[in-house]
Amino acid sequence: MKFPRLSKWLSAGLGAVALTLSMSASAVPFSITSGYFTVGSGYGTGSGQLDATFTNLVTPQSFDLGVGETQSFLFGRVQLNESCINSGNILVDLLTGCGVGGDERNNLGVTANLVFTNPLSALVQNVAITGAFAGTVNGDNATDYFIDFSPVTVSFGDGGAFVVDIGDLYFNRTGSITNGANVTLTAAPVPEPATSMLLGAGLLGLIGVARRRRSSL
Repeated sequence: MKFPRLSKWLSAGLGAVALTLSMSASAVPFSITSGYFTVGSGYGTGSGQLDATFTNLVTPQSFDLGVGETQSFLFGRVQLNESCINSGNILVDLLTGCGVGGDERNNLGVTANLVFTNPLSALVQNVAITGAFAGTVNGDNATDYFIDFSPVTVSFGDGGAFVVDIGDLYFNRTGSITNGANVTLTAAPVPEPATSMLLGAGLLGLIGVARRRRSSL
């Protein structure tokens, strides 16, 4: 004897369990509480310092990502105020029209920092390669100052991973440039054994109920 209603009920239950397993394996919640620049001692308005200012624009972020998905948001703004970059070499500075000054190309380190509370509690740091070239900042096609970030891969859970990519900044004139941050989930963590056992127990329970109902009819 066939039991159409029982079969439909069991199929629906199995589908719900499969959907729960799929969601637990792919959707990962992210939370970012803050983000900010840290910079070297070579920035400022003093002698031998590069006149550039850094502004943090990160706001608290909460989002879910599936594998291959990306969340983008503003990170910060950098303004280059220096119209002439000194090399510290008197002859070079005179030839490039910068006069005589201290070397403004030293200690220009820049690090982008993001504070995560999900999917792990951690400070993720992206250290940039930076550089400045002696001479006037005159708006031609040459780069006068740059901040170049490389993507950082962060591992979490059992096999989970995501990539943080901060936007690069290249200046060939004075003024400000705003950059962003991208967070991309590249691998979802494997569900913990306790979670898998719980879902498996639920599935066995569904089968057991179905069998009891069938035997009582």
